[in-house]
Amino acid sequence: MISPLPDITREVNILNRIIWFLMNILFGGFISMTMLVWVSCDMEMPNFFFPVLPSSSFIQSIFHVPWIDMKLIFPCKILFNAFLFALFGFVHTFFARNDVQQYLITRLSFPPLALRTFYLISTNITAWLLMGLWQHTSIQLWDFLKNYTFQDEYRGRHLILLIIFTLINLPGMCVVIQFDSLEFFGFKQIYQSTSCPIISRTTGMNKLVTDGIFKFCRHPMYLFLLLGCIISPSVSLDKFLFIIYAILYLYIAIPIEEKKLEKIFGQAYIDYKNEVPSIIPKLYNIKKKI
Repeated sequence: MISPLPDITREVNILNRIIWFLMNILFGGFISMTMLVWVSCDMEMPNFFFPVLPSSSFIQSIFHVPWIDMKLIFPCKILFNAFLFALFGFVHTFFARNDVQQYLITRLSFPPLALRTFYLISTNITAWLLMGLWQHTSIQLWDFLKNYTFQDEYRGRHLILLIIFTLINLPGMCVVIQFDSLEFFGFKQIYQSTSCPIISRTTGMNKLVTDGIFKFCRHPMYLFLLLGCIISPSVSLDKFLFIIYAILYLYIAIPIEEKKLEKIFGQAYIDYKNEVPSIIPKLYNIKKKI
């Protein structure tokens, strides 16, 4: 059973909706997609990315990452980058909590329709800091593209890495489409009527989905994102550490996320969780369910 958030019928005028819409465009999805591009290109911002950015020197400079080299020794770089990822992970999980969202609405008079946008803005600001302050180790674990000659070395190299990452993540993109991409990026909620009930999920279907790719693992998006990072012709130590940080984060975050799903879907989700693996599908289950 879906538990509703507090019933606060606060009118949100069109100007406020337009402001949230613009903030969603600036911070809601673009930066998170940029971070995926950055990671897929071996923790480098591809040079083909900059022509699509506004010509303002400020806009260009903030996407030329890292912003600063702190001249840290190797162990300190590892710890500092772990701190940056922990900050990103904490914000990502903290603002998704139902009790935090209820506090924003009841105590801070936050408009319920903008919860998803606020969540995206918060996580994407920390993603921006993660990219801008990341201290590179300059250690390459493997690079099968180093012997190839490109007309523009970085442009060709980055395009190949991004294409491979995108192809691997196509099933994960289908999951986003299945759950309504406009809702996933917070646009649909902004123009929702204030008379509509606001449920405890800021995004996602109000029914438990266990078919399709969800028959094999409970979090297919995480699976394909990890695969896209690992299955790559070029992997630096920085990218490898990013993967390790992500795995450690998911080990903590998934149980927290699933407690919320258990409250929403009850015994049905508990049964589903007991039957289907979290991220890595079991081979015998795949053969049995195909």
